[in-house]
Amino acid sequence: MTRSPLLRSFLPLCLPAVAVAQIPQFALTFSQPETTASGSGGTVLQNLRPNEIVTYDWLAGPCATVSAEKFVPRTCFHTMAGDENGDGLYWNPALFGTIDALCGRQLPAVAGTQNARTLFWSPSAAMGTTVSALPLRPGDVGHIVNLPGDGQVEYFMRQEQFNQALGLAPATPIDVDAIAFSPNYGVLFSLDADIAATTVCGPTFVRDGDILCVPGWAVTWTPDLRVGAVMPNSAAVVFTEAQIDALVVNAGVTDRFGACIPNAVDLESIEIDWSAPPPPPAFPCGGIAIPRPHLIFATETMTGGSLLTTVGGGTIYAGPCGPVGTPCPGGPTWGPQIGIRPASTTTGAASFVNAITDARVCRYVLEPQQHVLPYFGAGGPPTTIDVGSPFLWNFVFIEIAPPVVPVSLTVAPAFSALCFPDLYTPSLTFWGAAPAPFGFGSIATPAIPPLWSGKLLFQSLAFGGSGLELSTPTVIDVQ
Repeated sequence: MTRSPLLRSFLPLCLPAVAVAQIPQFALTFSQPETTASGSGGTVLQNLRPNEIVTYDWLAGPCATVSAEKFVPRTCFHTMAGDENGDGLYWNPALFGTIDALCGRQLPAVAGTQNARTLFWSPSAAMGTTVSALPLRPGDVGHIVNLPGDGQVEYFMRQEQFNQALGLAPATPIDVDAIAFSPNYGVLFSLDADIAATTVCGPTFVRDGDILCVPGWAVTWTPDLRVGAVMPNSAAVVFTEAQIDALVVNAGVTDRFGACIPNAVDLESIEIDWSAPPPPPAFPCGGIAIPRPHLIFATETMTGGSLLTTVGGGTIYAGPCGPVGTPCPGGPTWGPQIGIRPASTTTGAASFVNAITDARVCRYVLEPQQHVLPYFGAGGPPTTIDVGSPFLWNFVFIEIAPPVVPVSLTVAPAFSALCFPDLYTPSLTFWGAAPAPFGFGSIATPAIPPLWSGKLLFQSLAFGGSGLELSTPTVIDVQ
């Protein structure tokens, strides 16, 4: 930390502060662009996109204002990844395509929260490798780290490991559509497309609605609970597509139009339902018993953003603020139960829940209203950066970022133990204060002088939570 003059200058101010309330939440993604139920104070943070991670949150006390709020904006991913596709811009609105699967690094209950560095995800479109030495493909589950260098990919589980467990050639293209794990149960997952595999039961036609498991006994875990190795042909189908169809029918949930959903088609997201004791093990073949948990899940037919659980042969999941879905024949599943606005007064939100993981989070984010300023040497007016923050006063800093990827320094857990763990260095300069009295605020960026082009990086800090907390970073490309 002595490398950072910024941190040294704030050390005298870092007195103990009131902790940010931490309530169990979900981190999730949606299949379509959606709008937060709260409106996020009228800021651009209300616009949720399929390649952004949001959190199921409440803004005025538990269940008073349920809203899906932006937790990892695209611009945070762009900053962490840098110019991953080599086009001269950090801004890549199509980065990852959609985020199809999410899982979080298992953390001690009192040690902190999930953040953009601890969550793992699987994209529907591969990230470019201009910066990272390793790919992040639809068959991988990974995240972006800053060691040994910024913009690098670290894996929870690689495509090659999934393929080995499925008895497939390592280079076989696959698309991981859902994932959950625990050291005891192993890795539970689903694929986006049907495929002929060789599982623990021999030749198996795996369907896109199946849930598979690589049992814990077949996984060699790294010290930080990532998948180091798997046994060949060790995967097993623990819920078949037909069973998932039956669970959906038994749950009796409606879609966005109010129709009772008759089947699953494609399984889209799963998370372990820790609120229920586990069901009997699966017996995929012969006398082989595979322990399995109850699961929270969503399918592509579950528009309106409902969630179901395998408990009771299939029921609507009872979230902390009520059922996450409308029972048949009670009308459409609208969207507000998962924190998003309906499409109209007659039709629910278009999305299904595309990825989900249980997570405690500190939501502190920045996003500009314009991501690229196309001034081409003529200079021009400033844009605005919107701030989503649990803190009243937010101190926004600026630096000129390098062409490829910016440098960051991990300061957690000494600082920012709850929010974004990394400080972007080495030349952050204080720009201005952005109050957020109701959780949201804004600040204008500098005007751009003639003959200047480059990349402007912004990051905010606040005093509260664990002491000094950092926001997600964002970069504006100036052409």
